[in-house]
Amino acid sequence: MIYLLYGEDEFSLHEALTSIKGRVQPPDLRDVNTTILNSSDASYELLTATCDTVPFLAERRLVIVESLLAQFERSRPTKIRGRTASKTDSALLGQWKGLPQYFSKIPEATDLVLVDGSLSNTNRLLKLIQPHAKVLNFPLPNPIQLKQWILKRATAEGLEIETMAVEVIAQTIGPELRVIASEIKKLALYRPNMPVTYDDVLGMVSYTKEANVFVAVDAMIEGRPKIAIDLVRKLIQAGSSPVYLLSMMARQVRLLLLAKELQDKKVASSELGQRLGLTGYPLRKTLEQEKRFSFQRLVSIHESLMEADLNLKTSGVADELILEVLIAEVSLLHSSSAQKYNSFYR
Repeated sequence: MIYLLYGEDEFSLHEALTSIKGRVQPPDLRDVNTTILNSSDASYELLTATCDTVPFLAERRLVIVESLLAQFERSRPTKIRGRTASKTDSALLGQWKGLPQYFSKIPEATDLVLVDGSLSNTNRLLKLIQPHAKVLNFPLPNPIQLKQWILKRATAEGLEIETMAVEVIAQTIGPELRVIASEIKKLALYRPNMPVTYDDVLGMVSYTKEANVFVAVDAMIEGRPKIAIDLVRKLIQAGSSPVYLLSMMARQVRLLLLAKELQDKKVASSELGQRLGLTGYPLRKTLEQEKRFSFQRLVSIHESLMEADLNLKTSGVADELILEVLIAEVSLLHSSSAQKYNSFYR
């Protein structure tokens, strides 16, 4: 059987590959009957010779080729045997043109799996291979698909989970499926035969304290005060201090200001994460959010945060109340009906 597995969702791709590996029996001879080739080392001759090798004391043999099709992505140059090559390199494509014809002669005992990352529809080798292989694409899930994935994963672990618990996992972790799968396993051990609640997730899932500050900032500056206030209250109940929460809010707004400045200066996308000190979901979310707010609005929010910081230190008003008034004020800025609450502190 010939497979092509590709896409940005490395976790789901890895699970599919693990399932294919399981076909090689017995397990104690699986490694002996599995060969992994990398595109930088593989040639057509080596690939066909490896596939033609008879399994050792087993019925099946597995050959995995990594990143072969990535060489034909036009947007990315790559190193091929010590030289830089274009993905439109005709000589390179010529080396692999016989692959579709070989597929019809590949031994029945051999499973060949081509594994790649994200590929474009214009990939020339992809077009040659698609008609002859079982093609499985693994894109990252969108927000709706992510929630469905979490619910399905929880069900597979025998876990009943509340809608709000699914929501907070999706918002705080984002499309990092490997992390989510690990956290769901922990929750399944923590709450056997019991529904997992929103509060369980806040208390158990790794780094949700900081991540939920991120979500609270999102809700605050996007004009959703009820969600932001509810998150702040829960974080305080879980042991976060109002001063810490305010500092995290200020940090996120400063990141948005810096991101906007970097975008205005046309800094390359590849450098943005390094300059901001962010990776993964926090980076994607910050860059998404930056586009939705003007520089002046972010400055106004930052001024409100500084004012709240002063009130925390000098007003004598309950800290939690100061944060809630701050959230209401910033949310009003979002709806273009801003009204200062300074009199509240007098």
